[in-house]
Amino acid sequence: MAKAKSETDNYHSLVESRFLNPGFDYWFSNHKHVRSPFKKDIETEVRKNTSIIFMEWIKGLENSGQEKTPDSEFAEIFENILFNEAMKLTDDDDQRLTISYPFMPRVGDIVRHKENGDGKIIERRVSVSESNRKMFEVTVSSISDSTVWKTQFEIPV
Repeated sequence: MAKAKSETDNYHSLVESRFLNPGFDYWFSNHKHVRSPFKKDIETEVRKNTSIIFMEWIKGLENSGQEKTPDSEFAEIFENILFNEAMKLTDDDDQRLTISYPFMPRVGDIVRHKENGDGKIIERRVSVSESNRKMFEVTVSSISDSTVWKTQFEIPV
């Protein structure tokens, strides 16, 4: 019995060191190409919930399934669980946009537009174009004269 518990503990440690900790470290910090989409006040609960669900998913795999599953699939499942759990912990629409589209500009970001100049994003939303493409629309306040303008771009799939 002690041997089985030891093997389980070792496996949990392996999963934590290979997937959970690096995943949390990545998504809970900022990088050049992406900022953390998660507010600090939900990180502890997101970490706990994600860890529990991810470990349950792994337990559900047969041993042979674990060995045949590529690391990329483990990472994808982890990220799906992480983002789903974060969505459950916020009722703020703008925060939901940040979690859903972590690579997109955020309220407060400065943008440069060749016709309108520099501006600060004051609002954003997702819409669907006439050709059924998802569009990310931002409302921007010009820094130089406070005029407000909008622009949109297609959300990459």
